[in-house]
Amino acid sequence: MLKRVKAFYRDERGSYELIQFVLVLPVVILVLYGSFELMKLASIRQSLEAGAYQAARYLSVYHKYYVDPHYNRNVDDRMQAERLIRESLLANSYLSRETSMTLIVRYYNGGGQEIASPVEFRCDDAARFEAGLYNPNTTGLVFTLRAWVTFPWKASMLGMPLGNVTLGAAHTSFVDCGPWKQPPPPTPTPEP
Repeated sequence: MLKRVKAFYRDERGSYELIQFVLVLPVVILVLYGSFELMKLASIRQSLEAGAYQAARYLSVYHKYYVDPHYNRNVDDRMQAERLIRESLLANSYLSRETSMTLIVRYYNGGGQEIASPVEFRCDDAARFEAGLYNPNTTGLVFTLRAWVTFPWKASMLGMPLGNVTLGAAHTSFVDCGPWKQPPPPTPTPEP
């Protein structure tokens, strides 16, 4: 039995493969771990893109010229749009309600100048726009919503923390100025 143990320790076959495995294993682990972190970032960015789209669509429809008896005019549309982005982010499985994040939303008109909010756009000249007498980039019917989210990233690479991560998304839309017409009364169904 002792001879077998001594022979095992003297046998050098396979030591090259073991050294190769030991040298390659940390690189494989880093690549695998990095791919998981990139997947998390891509998923969070996709949620931000979806939220930016939902918010831009909301702002393009619901503004102060929107005619609907069911629309509550006391709602702050800008806050509602930012809530849509935040809810879209929190729907992501990689983020929780306790995740500290900073959400920044900015609005730009068609000319690229920053504006307060697209809900303040004027729709009273929509007929001139449809007739081709307006340039939508200068009149403010086109707007771009840009959103950035910054949160502390708890991951580290090679012992160095990644720090804060900022992701951005943008969506361009236009203010939908109607024409809105009251829905027709329901057609009475003849009784058989």
